[in-house]
Amino acid sequence: MPPHLDAKYQLAPVGDLRFDPENPRLGGAGKHKDQEQIQDYLEGPPNYALDLVGSIAANGFLPYEPLIVRRQGEKFVVIEGNRRLAAVHAILSDPAKYPADLPNSLKQIPVLVFANGARDSEEVLRYLGVKHLFGFRDWPPTSKAMFLDERVRTKNDLGQVLKELNIKRGEAARYLIPYRLMKVVRKASKGVEMEDFWSLAESFGRKNIRAYVQLDVDRRALKIRSFDATKMRYLARFLYGKRRRVTDTRQLSALSKVLGSSEAARKLERGATLEEAMLYVEPKRETLSHLQRQLEKIFDKIRTLSPGKEDSAKILDLIEEFAKKLKK
Repeated sequence: MPPHLDAKYQLAPVGDLRFDPENPRLGGAGKHKDQEQIQDYLEGPPNYALDLVGSIAANGFLPYEPLIVRRQGEKFVVIEGNRRLAAVHAILSDPAKYPADLPNSLKQIPVLVFANGARDSEEVLRYLGVKHLFGFRDWPPTSKAMFLDERVRTKNDLGQVLKELNIKRGEAARYLIPYRLMKVVRKASKGVEMEDFWSLAESFGRKNIRAYVQLDVDRRALKIRSFDATKMRYLARFLYGKRRRVTDTRQLSALSKVLGSSEAARKLERGATLEEAMLYVEPKRETLSHLQRQLEKIFDKIRTLSPGKEDSAKILDLIEEFAKKLKK
């Protein structure tokens, strides 16, 4: 154990272990949930605690990977290792599925009890950050951002935190800037549930999107100076609203192109789909020329297939109907 960690290794009954609703890995989703609801949440995305069941069933609970806990009366609150505790609960809830010796071996599991067991104690925060924040055991992006933001707020020294966690300013910015902006936007955009932090984070990797919301950031402190609140509400709707325009992060490139054009952006704001708005990214004449070339290619493909009389009649009817609309 590193010399700066003052903690005690022991076995603890599983019945004495409690999930931590405010654990940073949960990204805020554990608040206002009881223990059973947290169990359900950990079993699903993005935590997938049940993926650990197979490993525990095959190897048991590894003694050199104890849960990190703090004492709460006669019980223990798990600071680190909530997914593994959820996997253990899943096994113990259906012991008949496993060899008899496995459930028996999981009635007590190893824990590391910090002498100063507060969640935000210096020892615990350093342990969590160094071991997990950007290490081999990955946290969901929201959890990383939440932990990093809280750590900087607690220390009030971004440079010291970056040094402590051995991460670069640019890497920290990928999490801190969109997370801090998201907290502000949530207050300003009522009715828009911003459940997917990473969509917002990925969008700010595009120059046009940053320019669209007029985002101004203090790069040294990684704090938000200002942004256009109206444009930010639009962006939140494009990414998270009931009629969201972006359903996959792969569409962010198209969104960036649209928001880089004032006319295309206005169309999107007024209800156009992303595909419709893309028609206004280039000058009208260029877009029409491009569409004409596409139409010619489609006609060539149809001709190559040599459609029969019935299909040909349907195609000609469509062309005639299109011609009438075009004349109007």
